[in-house]
Amino acid sequence: MLTKFQIIIISIPFIAVLISSILFLFIQIFFSKKYLLNLLISFFLIFILIFVFVYKLNHNLNDRQIFYLFFAYLCNSFIFMNLIQVPISSLQVKLLRMVSKNKGIKEKKINSLYDSNRIFEERLKTFVNNGTVKKKNSLIKLNSKKILIFYVFFKFVKALHNVRL
Repeated sequence: MLTKFQIIIISIPFIAVLISSILFLFIQIFFSKKYLLNLLISFFLIFILIFVFVYKLNHNLNDRQIFYLFFAYLCNSFIFMNLIQVPISSLQVKLLRMVSKNKGIKEKKINSLYDSNRIFEERLKTFVNNGTVKKKNSLIKLNSKKILIFYVFFKFVKALHNVRL
């Protein structure tokens, strides 16, 4: 059975990421800097807070627990940062692939290759191929309602961080 102290040690990194996310949201709202810089600032401030907390509790913590706290926080922060970067990164990667594939390409050509109808058809084809949706004639249906949970979460994260695509 876990003691209260062990439960606190296990939960600190998760709580810290939650607090740094909230801090990031407030920094994003009140300051006009780039969101990635705001994200790094919020994670760094909470990292310092964890460091102070560990320093205060050090008499009860062994090296393994201290390492766990920092490593778990960094891993959770990495996951959260990647969630925020998903919408922007996917567009950047697509553009980089186009430029690399064509060995240099004019902006006009990119615009013609990257029009909204073509993007829609490519994404629909991907969804059909991986089984996310079924397409019968002109009717498109979800294969699973679980994807709606992901969609709502993704939309929430985009709105939360003011990402417009």
